[in-house]
Amino acid sequence: WTLVIAITAIAALVIASLLMAVVALGCINDKRYTHEDTTLVNVGDMAPDFSVELLDGENVKLSSLHGQIVMLIFFSTECPDCQNQFTEIQRLVAEKAPSFKVLAISRGESLDATEQFSQKYGITFDVGIDPNLSIYNQYANRYVPRNFLIGADGRIEALTVEYKPNELHAIWELAESLCK
Repeated sequence: WTLVIAITAIAALVIASLLMAVVALGCINDKRYTHEDTTLVNVGDMAPDFSVELLDGENVKLSSLHGQIVMLIFFSTECPDCQNQFTEIQRLVAEKAPSFKVLAISRGESLDATEQFSQKYGITFDVGIDPNLSIYNQYANRYVPRNFLIGADGRIEALTVEYKPNELHAIWELAESLCK
């Protein structure tokens, strides 16, 4: 019985640790923090500039995209909501060939994990990595996925926090309308 109790205790610790890790990644809404409290830039603010390395090795500076509409997406490869959102975004990209730029950035993850995620979900748009959270921490301090729609003038036009299909479709439609 001692062995059964020990195995049960270890299993409980592993499950508790995994749950804490998922909460720490920001994939599960922790009621102590609101979306508003954890969002550092809002609609109407200038999007903080950054430079990001893409999976293909190219570097992109956000300010070099001024004049274009950009949907900036922060995500985590282990986040179930992010996985669901990426399935839908890739479907939209394939069906609609958007005239705006889609730029996704993995938050706090390795190049290898981000490449595997991108391959698994068949991502055809730009994906970059932010291994030390230096980019993400300019925009928010908790929760993914986060979508920031950036206008041609570099201002935040809209944003969403966590994956809700209706909100994703609304921000996508706004991006398309801004391109006309």
